[in-house]
Amino acid sequence: MLPYQDIQKSPEERTADLLARMTVEEKIGQLVKMDGFRSYTRQGDEFCFTERFSNFSEKWIPGTMSVLLRADWWTQINWDNGVTPDNMRKAVQTFQKFVYEKSRLHIPLYIMEEASHGMMALGSTVFPTGIGLGAMWDHNLMKQIGHVVGRECAAAGVQATHGPVLDVIRDIRWSRCEENYAEDPELTALYVESYLAGLQAEGIVPTLKHFCGHGSPEGGHNHGPAHAGPVEMFNGQLRPFRRGIAAGARSVMSSYNAVDGEAVTGSHYYLTEVLREQMGFDGFVVSDRGAIPRLVYQRICRTPAEAAATALKAGCDVDNGGWENQAKNLTDALNLGLISEENLDLAVGRVLKLKFQLGLFENPYPGSDPVKVLHSADNRQIALNASRKCLTLLKNNGVLPLKNVRKVAVIGPNADNVMNQLGDYTAPQLEGSVATILSGMRELAQQENVEILYAHGCSIRKHDRSGFAEALQTAEHADVIVFVPGGSSTKYGSGTKRTATGAAVAEILSPEESEKESGEGTDRATLHFSGVQLELFDLLCKTGKPVIAVPILGRPLIMTKLLEHAAAVLLAWYPGEAGGTAIAETLFGKYNPAGRLPVSLPRCEGQLPLYYNTLEERPDYVDQTAAPLLPFGFGLSYTTFSYSNLMWNGKTLSVDVTNTGNADGEEVVQFYLTAMNCPIQRPHLELAGFQRIFIPKGETLRVECIPSPDALGYYDRHGIFHGPSGEFTFHAGGNSRDRISITSHIG
Repeated sequence: MLPYQDIQKSPEERTADLLARMTVEEKIGQLVKMDGFRSYTRQGDEFCFTERFSNFSEKWIPGTMSVLLRADWWTQINWDNGVTPDNMRKAVQTFQKFVYEKSRLHIPLYIMEEASHGMMALGSTVFPTGIGLGAMWDHNLMKQIGHVVGRECAAAGVQATHGPVLDVIRDIRWSRCEENYAEDPELTALYVESYLAGLQAEGIVPTLKHFCGHGSPEGGHNHGPAHAGPVEMFNGQLRPFRRGIAAGARSVMSSYNAVDGEAVTGSHYYLTEVLREQMGFDGFVVSDRGAIPRLVYQRICRTPAEAAATALKAGCDVDNGGWENQAKNLTDALNLGLISEENLDLAVGRVLKLKFQLGLFENPYPGSDPVKVLHSADNRQIALNASRKCLTLLKNNGVLPLKNVRKVAVIGPNADNVMNQLGDYTAPQLEGSVATILSGMRELAQQENVEILYAHGCSIRKHDRSGFAEALQTAEHADVIVFVPGGSSTKYGSGTKRTATGAAVAEILSPEESEKESGEGTDRATLHFSGVQLELFDLLCKTGKPVIAVPILGRPLIMTKLLEHAAAVLLAWYPGEAGGTAIAETLFGKYNPAGRLPVSLPRCEGQLPLYYNTLEERPDYVDQTAAPLLPFGFGLSYTTFSYSNLMWNGKTLSVDVTNTGNADGEEVVQFYLTAMNCPIQRPHLELAGFQRIFIPKGETLRVECIPSPDALGYYDRHGIFHGPSGEFTFHAGGNSRDRISITSHIG
């Protein structure tokens, strides 16, 4: 037995011994992450290596692999040619066995999968997208979701996830809003702590992304630079990462963007001084796809070899998606003297150490039975709970919950579109695995003795009005109209086509036909509903029938018209696989909604960027109020609540909350603070914590919150933490606008 094979030795000792035995080519192989979906072809139940994978492995034995199980419109992997639950372990072990046995030193493969709202694999459980999860305001449920994702990944034999996504949303024109939780760093930080508790308990390594500043892109452009100073970064965008690292995260993904002119993936300051030395991170950093060669595009480096060297020495250990190019670039950088073998050893050592910590050398073939674990009854129930809790009631003139109606017309482009309900980073679904609004309404209507009518009406982006007549005729026969507008984050169409094997797979639309207006790389300059959706809405309102609007979308859009003219507005975001069931339950009063806005809703694009926690309250424009259409934290219920007796005892905030309505329900009790005399200018209002609680009608509960040190104190421009001192105003209420306050002194 060689020392690195001795389980009695520490991971550090084993890593040092193994490094000393490795060739340069073996080391470089550990730092290049292969694309799994590009590495195989499926023939029946067998998986054959692609020529590209085989050729690479002849020179560099790969050490890491991602997206082996990924399936979506981008990969063009589906149920016909991809890794299905019944052959998932076989696919994973095929690659693991090849790498482990071909490796001269038997170094196992480390496999990562996308998992921003469920493992992005065929047959997995699909939760609401990030912004929908943020709308739940429920960190306890986030922990349960972490367990589900962890169990499904572990069953497949996967070691790590790409996620959670922790960018703090600062511009809703940005295409990736849907992947993130909120415009608030504290809500995001509380979520990552809860999610990691569940995920890591199942043995899965989270990869926190995207470090850092990705949520503050110039002009809302994906990849855009962040114009943020160090105080804003330390107290805002970096807070969720700091808390995730403190919670045990051992993998971080570096972002594309620059912060104050410093490209993060090539930044020694951010990846070494801040991430490792200040935050205490002890894992490895993987780049976002293409972020290392992007250093040439950003004019930080002149050649690909220089980019590879700059990223490596900055602290970015593993390249994502570079394959042969990155291996060649690292080799060139070494031969040109741009890096030393010691630089390689530092990065490779971080990867190997994690493999030793995970026990991969002793058990290179982990996993159980994905068929029994993926999409199990328990997992589906948690997905349904998430879909229920993300629903946010923005308006209700009394039409909801539906009662004494005989016919309901369900109309709109997102009423019966499976993939448009699930958002970006979602695998294609089997028929019947997702409840759309139409299917959910039809199923529940049978119990309610209600007839459901349906018309598509129009598309998301196209200006085709040919469906208006059918929609209006359908509406005329109904007592109430449920209008389902919104967005799309997929290039899948609503139809399917047959492949050579006879399998039905979702049609992938051309750029000219695509309805996609959100999702990664699809930034927007305007935020109105696309196409002719609002024209159809106007016509439906003119029928005189009550119209209930249920927007399904990935980023906030301007909802002024909906809020002015609809009888009720129930915002669903992308609600996940059980969204249709949850929406139907809510409309018929089987569930009392309590979702809250994780972002402020704009009145117009000229207000952007728009978020509640600005340094100063914004004055009005000469031609427009500066106030949002609806504030951060806003949401209604089928009951009402009042607040009284707010107190601060030096450690804990507490307040009495009374259900003053006629129905039992949940309330999201939100606590805020204002630092009155801080040496730096802090936001005029900051979230200190929250609790989502159930209160029976007529009852009062005392609700408590212990603010985190991050919420009470602050970081200066050097990243040094300062505890709270001086006068504070504390607030409690149902949203960031409607609240009661007290003033107290700390220190």
